[in-house]
Amino acid sequence: MRLFVGFFQNGETDMSILCVGQLVADIIVRPVNHLPVPGRTDFVKEIELLSGGCAANTSSVLAKLGAQSRLVAIIGQDNLGDAAMADLKDAGVRLDTVLRKPGLSTSAVIVVVSASGERSFLYRDGGNELLTNSHIHDSALKAARIVHIGGVMKLINLDLNELLARAKSFGCATSIDTDWDARGHWMRRLEHALPSVDYLIANQEEAAMLSGEDAPIDAARALLARGPQAVAIKRGAHGALLATRAEVSEFPAYRVNVTDSTCAGDSFVAGLLLGISRRMPLEKAMTLANAAGALCTTQISHRAITSLEGLHSFIRSQSLAVPVGQGE
Repeated sequence: MRLFVGFFQNGETDMSILCVGQLVADIIVRPVNHLPVPGRTDFVKEIELLSGGCAANTSSVLAKLGAQSRLVAIIGQDNLGDAAMADLKDAGVRLDTVLRKPGLSTSAVIVVVSASGERSFLYRDGGNELLTNSHIHDSALKAARIVHIGGVMKLINLDLNELLARAKSFGCATSIDTDWDARGHWMRRLEHALPSVDYLIANQEEAAMLSGEDAPIDAARALLARGPQAVAIKRGAHGALLATRAEVSEFPAYRVNVTDSTCAGDSFVAGLLLGISRRMPLEKAMTLANAAGALCTTQISHRAITSLEGLHSFIRSQSLAVPVGQGE
């Protein structure tokens, strides 16, 4: 299973990645197994204010893994926006294409994390919903070799067809990470854009909603038939699945003690895109993706991921879980 080398029109082996989409301020609270009785107080171990959102998280992890990572997003000129930008800057993300708008409230989410690492979200609209194609300039696309759209279901004013076609016209590979669609549009949002997508990435629940198929393998095949060159399905503790024109392959999960799964899916995407950008065979890129997703869960947000060498060290030191059966 080899990388689709025809996607790239030059000989570079380490290429810049433009992440477009969700940037939010994450307020992470853990552990919370139930809400306090009204009028009373419960104690928690951590309350953190960090950058978040699918595109922002992926760009941060990419930068920490050594990629040339740039983010296109919209946030407000407020305290939450200041905190999110500072966090991204510390990670090494290029932020010259992030637009800050006076009077706009930064998109924000309260992430409630249980003792087992599972998450629930309270989301407030903001800049994500205002992002349009006019904010994504040709110069940014021309400087990239991979254009990734993160959290596409919440980017309601983005014309996916036009953006993907423009990216392809500049010789870019394209990828999409779906996110949960609280508005319920699902395939109606994506169907016309999928033929211009090289890599479609979704978690198991999102893939089922998009395809109408509950079994991950059936969902991957149904989505592949819609036009993408490859479909990767994130399955949490069950690992991941990759479908290409040639085959469907399953990749088992790593065994870890989960602290917080908040950025695991976005870290998975970063590992996959890094491998693709460095022209790795897809099975090796998927190994990086699974490892990044697993390592991420061992600390809050994506703090456990610090470097590519650290990720390789994790891969060397960890045993894999027993592979799950097809269709589970």
